[in-house]
Amino acid sequence: MNGNEILKIKEENHKYFDEKESKNSSLFESIIGYDDIKKIFKMSLISDKPVHILLVGPPASAKTLFMLEFLKLERSYFTLGSHSTKAGMFDYLFDYRPRYLLVDEIEHMPYKDQTSLLSIMETGILTETKSQKTRSTQLKTWIFATCNNKEKLLSPLLSRFIIFHLKSYNRDKFIEVSNGILVKNDIPFDLSNEISHVVWNKLKSRDIRDCIKISRLAKTIEDVEWIAKTLIQYRKK
Repeated sequence: MNGNEILKIKEENHKYFDEKESKNSSLFESIIGYDDIKKIFKMSLISDKPVHILLVGPPASAKTLFMLEFLKLERSYFTLGSHSTKAGMFDYLFDYRPRYLLVDEIEHMPYKDQTSLLSIMETGILTETKSQKTRSTQLKTWIFATCNNKEKLLSPLLSRFIIFHLKSYNRDKFIEVSNGILVKNDIPFDLSNEISHVVWNKLKSRDIRDCIKISRLAKTIEDVEWIAKTLIQYRKK
């Protein structure tokens, strides 16, 4: 191989990685903070070999938001751990061979399905036995997952993940994150700020999703107050 050929290959490689970086640059725009974790995720996406990442933490700690961001990528597939078999996840893997498998609440995945994921992570081989028939295929798939309680996961499966433990938002961070998301969704700041404070202080919710739900209903600050009052009135005792 002569010098020109080597130079051409280097230029093509640089172009390839530049394109991947450009494609990934818009990821995580809806997530406030966690810049270091975002960087790790982006580094994993340009790795030649799959890097698997697990986010562990309580509800409303942005875990699912990360998973939803990856749906922007081509050849990504999102599933709930509790619905993995029911939703035909393995049929999808065999048929469509996704590059990115996104599993929310992976701790609810049956142990036999966890074992199959372990095989993908270790060897890239997916095997399934069904109705006394076994099928197998080779995949190159990155697995990104979330869970609330990692104690329900098989130890060998856990060992194949890079694991990040996310904490619940405190009040100030909750308000900041909520306002950031709502404003990006074209909600005026004064309205988004009212929603954020009402959800935290009156509804006593720590889930950003509640802010998003109210923002889709309320047009005025009075609407926010009325919706909150109604929700409290019909809350289960």
